[in-house]
Amino acid sequence: MNTLICRRDFVKGSVAAGALVSASSAFGANQLATGNEIDQPIAPQPSGCFDAPRLILPSGREYSSATDPLAKEKPLLGKKIAVLVETEYIYDEIEYYKRRIPALGGEVYLLAYLWGKPSLDFVNDIDSPDRRITDVHRLTVTECVTHHDPSEFDVVICAANYVAVRLREVPPVGSLASPEQTSSAPAVQFFARAMENRKILKAAMCHALWILTPRPDLLRGRRIICHTVVLADIHNAGAVYVPAENHVVIDNDLVTARSFADIEPYFETIVARISKFPSSGRPAVASTKDILDQTVATSVGALEDRFSAISADIVGVRPVAKAARGLLDGTLDVATEVKRMTGVDYDTSYPAKHKPILLAASKFGVWASEVTLVVGTLLKAGYRVKIATEDGSPPHFLGPSLDPAFADGAWRCSVVSPEERDLALKFLNPGSPEHVLLKRENLVDLSQLAKPPQVGDYLKNRSLLEQYRKALRNTVEISDQYDAIVVAGGSGAIPGFMDDRGLQSLILAFHNLGKPIMAECNGGLAVAQTVDPRTGKSILAGRAVTTHSWLDEYQSGWGWTAAFPQSTDAFWSNGQFDLKSYQTAEKWVSPGIGGNPLIDSEGLFKNAAGSDGLFFSPAGSPYSVVVDENLITCRTTPDGYPGVLALMATMDGRPSLRGRLFIDADERGRRQP
Repeated sequence: MNTLICRRDFVKGSVAAGALVSASSAFGANQLATGNEIDQPIAPQPSGCFDAPRLILPSGREYSSATDPLAKEKPLLGKKIAVLVETEYIYDEIEYYKRRIPALGGEVYLLAYLWGKPSLDFVNDIDSPDRRITDVHRLTVTECVTHHDPSEFDVVICAANYVAVRLREVPPVGSLASPEQTSSAPAVQFFARAMENRKILKAAMCHALWILTPRPDLLRGRRIICHTVVLADIHNAGAVYVPAENHVVIDNDLVTARSFADIEPYFETIVARISKFPSSGRPAVASTKDILDQTVATSVGALEDRFSAISADIVGVRPVAKAARGLLDGTLDVATEVKRMTGVDYDTSYPAKHKPILLAASKFGVWASEVTLVVGTLLKAGYRVKIATEDGSPPHFLGPSLDPAFADGAWRCSVVSPEERDLALKFLNPGSPEHVLLKRENLVDLSQLAKPPQVGDYLKNRSLLEQYRKALRNTVEISDQYDAIVVAGGSGAIPGFMDDRGLQSLILAFHNLGKPIMAECNGGLAVAQTVDPRTGKSILAGRAVTTHSWLDEYQSGWGWTAAFPQSTDAFWSNGQFDLKSYQTAEKWVSPGIGGNPLIDSEGLFKNAAGSDGLFFSPAGSPYSVVVDENLITCRTTPDGYPGVLALMATMDGRPSLRGRLFIDADERGRRQP
């Protein structure tokens, strides 16, 4: 029989000889019934002192397996749960696991690093000098993390309080070690391997995420909650702090909670989540049906997590309409808006001193607001703008982007406000000053940018490389003629810009000069594909970025237009624009297979940013913009507006905007997601 009977005849930090009666670190349903795995005091006690003491939870509720509503269902039947422990654990937390997990049918294993010994005794934390000596407990652990693999378990929990601090100690005891060795602590390695295995559910409460700070790559971008005393460390490791009202956060295979006060909702969440995970990687014979059922459960569970993060009351909201209205009636106060969105004071005297800003927009279809809001705001502030297209022909405003009645293919709601439509029509109006920017004679021709020779041509004519060198020099010199570059999105940016080697060389030149680069929507694909030849990685590597999430991609109805055959001037008559005829004249190209997204922007951006980067795209939020030094990424159609305000703050803020900034639903930039 696996039992643990401990006595409390010691003061903190020392254990009296002979206090241990019997010990094991595995507890199952059979042991629960005996009650003899509970710590007991050594001092003389009344009759019945070896009955399990009452376990009062932070809520004030007493836990008893006899009244546990889930005990009959046994939701943890067949599940193995590992709990990492060390000295200064919370006694009631461990007791809760030891009692409730077996009551629900599971097995709990207490693991620690044993420093080469067959067992170690740990003492719980005492948080007040007024606590009774009987509140001090000994916990004997006989299972070492080095003798187990995380794949043996369905759930791996790191206990709360200062357990994680002690588990990070680098062997041997008393060594000075080095920063590079911090991730070598055995318990850190154990939990890290668990994090790398998406089949295992991980859980960390209170201080427990400290165990991952030696491995920030495993925290970076993960949505978490923790105690505020460790928040700075966890944030600095790159995690995304979510101050959830219920104090529990789910991020797929990771469950976190603020503190031990939240033990009940935290554990209920663990129990609920485990049903969505396949069995652990330990050797077992699973039926085909079970494997397929688990595949469905985990896939639907991941999708459900994304859907549940959406606030229905913000879907379809277009706060950008107010900005469009301000540009139309001249009331937009750019300096105030820069301050509101970025927190940076804006110097209105500088825009006129700048070289122009280059904006690339596709002839195969650009979303109108991604040009009009950006260019309109820049012009309002006093900047000069030049527009570039693939071959110097006018950019084409996609018909749906001019139509408030158009229902977005992903969100099934309108994504064009009447104000955005009216602003776009102002740009298309032949009599407006903005329309001059769209005339062929004023456009930059990107087809003149240098493209590398095809390998077969080079093998036949080695002089092509020298010719390319000279042409490339002319290409990169263009970056010196402008002070920033913006790549607008819309579906046309996929065929027009995504793989344009010439445009990528120009973007790289802007990047190497430290000049701002702003990417909107699908325009960001060209930036993500821009590779720094010195590293072989995207210039987004290690950066915080945003773009379409998986939720934003159309599963059908996507495409772009062929080059528009007519001048938009032809669709004006008596001051009215014939939108219906304009849309009829569009010839749509729809490659790919219906039912599948055409581009997985989220996956592409995550790969470009790499394990050291951070992907940010809050579901359903009306805005999503990320600034990371000179790189500004904007998720989709309305985001060019907060994006261009951030661009202006980086160029002419006093002081200039530097570092990272995240802008989403509250329209107030902050330094962390």
